[in-house]
Amino acid sequence: MSLRTILGKELRWSRHRVVALLFVLVLLPAAFAGASVFFQHVLPKDAPVAVVAGEDVSEEEYDVVAASFRLFSKPVEYESEAAAMRDLERESVYAVVSVPPDLDDPDVERVNMTVTIDGDVTPYREPSGALVSIVARTMNRQLDTRVVVQREVRGDERKLSSYLLPTFLMIIVLTFAFAYLPYNLAREEAVLDRLRVETSLDTVIAGKLAFFTGLLAVPLLVFHGVGVALGYDVNLLAPGAVLGYGLTFLACGAIATAVTFASGFGTTGRLFNVLVLFAFLGFSGLVYPVGFFSPLRRDIIRRVPTHYAMLTVRGSTLRDIPAAEFATWLGGVALFALAMLVPLKLSMLAYERGT
Repeated sequence: MSLRTILGKELRWSRHRVVALLFVLVLLPAAFAGASVFFQHVLPKDAPVAVVAGEDVSEEEYDVVAASFRLFSKPVEYESEAAAMRDLERESVYAVVSVPPDLDDPDVERVNMTVTIDGDVTPYREPSGALVSIVARTMNRQLDTRVVVQREVRGDERKLSSYLLPTFLMIIVLTFAFAYLPYNLAREEAVLDRLRVETSLDTVIAGKLAFFTGLLAVPLLVFHGVGVALGYDVNLLAPGAVLGYGLTFLACGAIATAVTFASGFGTTGRLFNVLVLFAFLGFSGLVYPVGFFSPLRRDIIRRVPTHYAMLTVRGSTLRDIPAAEFATWLGGVALFALAMLVPLKLSMLAYERGT
């Protein structure tokens, strides 16, 4: 067979797979190229920082401090230090600044100001040191009073490897939902058609989602065992973590299954699920704090339910925060999972009518 014949055969094959090829060669590259707009800088210039002013602090003094932090963060006003510290644990903010009094008092020669960070948020630790230095220089240029800015690390300084353990497990959960589950459904398409004679398709899919959710116990135990063996202070069996991982899989598994049925178990559906997987990996705030690359990315991440599942997992595994503290976030992820059952049901109805 000549090269010309082979090329002609490939061209004819491509005509029958035009949708899949357009997805791989046009849509997927366009999505990745377009995603570059979300990465504008490498420093956390838009990360939220809590600014707390005491009773003796004037509005002008608060404005000076907030303006100094605005250069490389997003200052958020808090009325009490307790509320700010609570949000620091929940990664709603990444630093807490207590504004000292007497900043504009000419009789005071030196004022100390403290910036508190959480030692468990490893990716923010080094950038926060640069932030403190920049803020100190900025304030000393603006004020006659000498301002000494000190950084205080709350808790132990966690190693990056320990910090990433729950993140890697979340990546496994998302990959399991968007890659393996659709593959398994496609392999069992004929079996699903036979089972529809004995029971409803709803029951079959509900059982499959429940079974695969239960299978997550295996990688969960593996990760926990590895963490214990390596001496990591990470409790992956915390109730909040188990709920976070489980609800994430149910929501994403429902999305992946809906896409699989809507595409008729075709290659296009599997490729689209991979694209959705990349979207969740990129916009769930799995590793870096929000505001690390751009304000646009920060705003999108704060609207993605799996981001709050990840925050719940980190808070439960790294800081031993009770699951009840994350009840609102877990409830939101659960509602998201329930909402995803609607497109799943619609895609299943369309599939049944088509077959």
